[in-house]
Amino acid sequence: MRKINTEILNFDRMIPSLLLLTWAFFLASNDTRFILLAVWAFLIAASQMKELFIMLSVLFIPVAMVRGQDQSSALPKLKFNGDFRLRFENTTKQEPNSVNPDILESRFREVVRFRAGLSSQINDKINFGVRVATGSPDDPNTADVTLGNFVDDLAISLDQVYLEYYSNGLLVSGGKIKNPFMSTDLVWDGDVNPQGVSASYSVPSQGNVAAKVIGLYSIVDEATIYPDSYMWGGQVQLALTASPDLGITLAGGFYDYTIKNLSHADAGDTRSNYLTTVSNGGSVQSMYLSDFNLIDIIGMVDYRGFSEKYPLRVRANFVKNNGAEVDEDSGYMLDLFLGRASVRNNLRFQYGYAKLETDAVLAAFSNDNTTLASNYEQHTVSVDYVVLDNTTLNLTWYYFRRNKVDPALELDNDFISRIRLNAVVGF
Repeated sequence: MRKINTEILNFDRMIPSLLLLTWAFFLASNDTRFILLAVWAFLIAASQMKELFIMLSVLFIPVAMVRGQDQSSALPKLKFNGDFRLRFENTTKQEPNSVNPDILESRFREVVRFRAGLSSQINDKINFGVRVATGSPDDPNTADVTLGNFVDDLAISLDQVYLEYYSNGLLVSGGKIKNPFMSTDLVWDGDVNPQGVSASYSVPSQGNVAAKVIGLYSIVDEATIYPDSYMWGGQVQLALTASPDLGITLAGGFYDYTIKNLSHADAGDTRSNYLTTVSNGGSVQSMYLSDFNLIDIIGMVDYRGFSEKYPLRVRANFVKNNGAEVDEDSGYMLDLFLGRASVRNNLRFQYGYAKLETDAVLAAFSNDNTTLASNYEQHTVSVDYVVLDNTTLNLTWYYFRRNKVDPALELDNDFISRIRLNAVVGF
C-alpha cells in the first residue's frame, strides 16, 4: 500500500479546514452532511487520527446527524461562541542587550489568541460543552501565542470539556471546567480552567439578598508511582441590592491544596514560589517550601447613579496563605472601573493597584499578565472602547516590580513597563 505523504497532509496545517468543515456540517442540509462527513473522515485518517478531532467528531457528528432530521427544533439547542484577539505588546527590560547580556532592552512582540466553543443541551437537566483554544497545552495560564519562530503553525488544544447537571438551583459540573469561583487575577488567572468536579447551589432570594454556595475538587496532578496532588475549595457569595442604583457583592473562599510531588511540574508551573529539596527513596526532589491553604476575600460595589453609560465599580481582593512557612504570605488588590464595554460606542476606564507576597498564592494558577506571578507590586491602567458591534479596542499599561528583593542577589528593582494594544472580536 502506498504511504500517505504526511508533509502534504500535515494535521496542524489542516486545522482551519477541519474547523470550517465542522461548522459547515451543523449548518448544512442532511444530504450535504454525508458529503462533508466523508471529507472529514478522509482528512482525519490522512492526518494519522489526531485525538482532538476524533473526540470532536465522535461527540458532535452523530448527535447532529440524528438531530438533523428536525433542524428547526435542534439548532437552538446547539450553541456556538468564540473570540479572536490580536495584540501588540512592548515590555521594557525584557531582552538581553547584544553587547552586554546584563543590560536588558525592550521586547516587542505580536500575540494572537483564538477560542471557539460548542455546547449542546442534551435534555432539560444535562448540558455538554467543549472549547478549543490556541496556546501551549502545558501552560494552563494562557491561550496566547507569540508570532514568529520562522512562521511555524500555531498549537491548538482542548481548553474545556465538561458535562453540567442543573436542577432547582443546583449545578454540578465535571471534566475540564470553567472556574466556578468569583475571582480576580490576584489568585486565579482568567485562563485557568480546573480539572475535576464542582457543585454550586443558588439559595432562593430573600427580598433583596441572594446567596450562592460553591464547592470544587480539583485534580492538580495524577501520577502512577507518586502520590496524587489535589485541591478542595469552597466559596460563599452574597449579593445585596441596596437600591436600584447600588449593588454590593461579597465572596469568601478557602482553598486547601495538597501538593505531594512536583514530578510533572516545570519552571512554568512552580514560577515564583519558594522551593526546597526533600529526600525520597534515595533521590532528591524539589518541593514547595510552603503548604497552600488560602483564605480569599472579595468585595465589590456597583453604583449606577452617575450615568447609565458610566457605572462605577469598586472591587477589592485580599488573600492570605495560612500554610506558608515564610512571612511573605498575603496580598491585596484594589480596582476602580468607570463605564462599560458591552455595546457599540461604550467606553470603560480602569485603574488597579496590587501588592502580592511570594508565597501568598499558588503561583502556578495566578496572574500571568506580567513576568511576575507573585512577589510583585503593580499598577494597571486600562481603556476599552467598543468601536463596532462585537469589536473592542483596548489599551492596557502594567507598571510593576518585585515586592521584595534579596539584598544578597544585588538585583535592580526598578519598575518595568508593559504596554498592550488589543483588538478583540467576539462571535
